[in-house]
Amino acid sequence: MPGTKIAVVQMESKLGKPAQNLRRAEHYIREAVEQGADLICLPEAFSTSGNILEVADVSVPVPGPETEFLCEQAKQAGVHLVAGLLERGDDGRYYSTSVLCGPEGTMLGQYRRVHCHELEARYLSGGSQYPVFDVEFGRIGLMQGYDINFPEVAREYCRRGVDIIVCSALVPEMFAYVANMRLPVRAVDAECIVAFASGIGNNLYAGFGYMGRSQILADPLFLEAERFDFVDGDERMVDLGKEPGVGVVEVDLDRMRRYRTKATLSGDLQPATYWQS
Repeated sequence: MPGTKIAVVQMESKLGKPAQNLRRAEHYIREAVEQGADLICLPEAFSTSGNILEVADVSVPVPGPETEFLCEQAKQAGVHLVAGLLERGDDGRYYSTSVLCGPEGTMLGQYRRVHCHELEARYLSGGSQYPVFDVEFGRIGLMQGYDINFPEVAREYCRRGVDIIVCSALVPEMFAYVANMRLPVRAVDAECIVAFASGIGNNLYAGFGYMGRSQILADPLFLEAERFDFVDGDERMVDLGKEPGVGVVEVDLDRMRRYRTKATLSGDLQPATYWQS
């Protein structure tokens, strides 16, 4: 079986320009399809940027027109597609949500970001579930940028046997160093591939830029077993820096699963000793 091609899209989403943002996303989706991608990952809040101060005005229903757009893109391309949206829930609350659309043109599910920074929590509510999705090439888990600060998310997905975690992100640049340090650790924690699709550009309301650095990462011990020329630091198979574009990597998930059965640390866990008061 051939490998699975994973694509991360790094794009700038303009505040107040949702139609332009959709067209920009469509351009990058086509670019990823031309490179043979099976799974395409877009950033968090890709259609609006991170305008949470006006979340009541810019948020969208899920499902809704934006998810219809994503499902149609996935169907036309015959791919799986993940993207982040600011969601207006039917419970009257607002969420930063990732959706997964399949090649049949249907929305397979959604993830509402569980963790919210204390400033975000004034505007956004947190979800409470970590859904997993079995697709033709493997098992997918979803998370979003702020979640990377919490090893518990990665370990929960590891416990559920996820092959790929898609992390749609829109991380302020002042947190770039810490986020970039934690990403490879999360790939180790989760014992799987992490696809980090990160936005760029500036938030004019808040006065800061976004980090970019979209990446596709793997447990370095897996890569060392697979690539005899592996050098420390190569766990980032793609790193897009600060420029817009698409990064694509082909991964043999069957080989990764076989490696994981031999090298997993899960058998050495001592769950009775954790989270004791």
